[in-house]
Amino acid sequence: ITGELRRSAGMEGLRPAAVIAPGVLGQTGIEVLELLTALCGRLRPAAVVVVDAMASRRLSRLGCTVQISDAGISPGAGVGNNRPAINQKRLGVPVLSLGVPTVVEAATLARDLAGEDDAAERAVSPRGERMIVTPREIDLLIDRASRLLALSLNHALQPDFDPVELLSLC
Repeated sequence: ITGELRRSAGMEGLRPAAVIAPGVLGQTGIEVLELLTALCGRLRPAAVVVVDAMASRRLSRLGCTVQISDAGISPGAGVGNNRPAINQKRLGVPVLSLGVPTVVEAATLARDLAGEDDAAERAVSPRGERMIVTPREIDLLIDRASRLLALSLNHALQPDFDPVELLSLC
């Protein structure tokens, strides 16, 4: 991505960076780990940054928390759809993961609202199946989180540029 910006926008000072939006297995038929392994083998990056939505254990954290970790990420783990972990051991380069909670289990929501009452938890999962809840304003939440993460990543990757220049990249 930075190679094209260097050429087209005359931003010669940009440090090299690339981006992909791999989708999910159900859409692409490809595990994200397989795609990243192939790309890392071809591009040989110094590090990989992965960004994903997360499930929260507290309603109050939805859309207003960012989790940052150097341990990688296990896509789908928060909603019971475990995919292979994306981490340094598997990719051979450091992996920084960023996650924003965008969903909560209905049982968690019931506990937050009714206290530690097992009856409330059973009421929202009568057959024992997990129900995942997202806020009505999810589009706004995603828009704000993506802008925050984009600006933060651009600032971390391009420290020689001021915030106004970086905003023009988002």
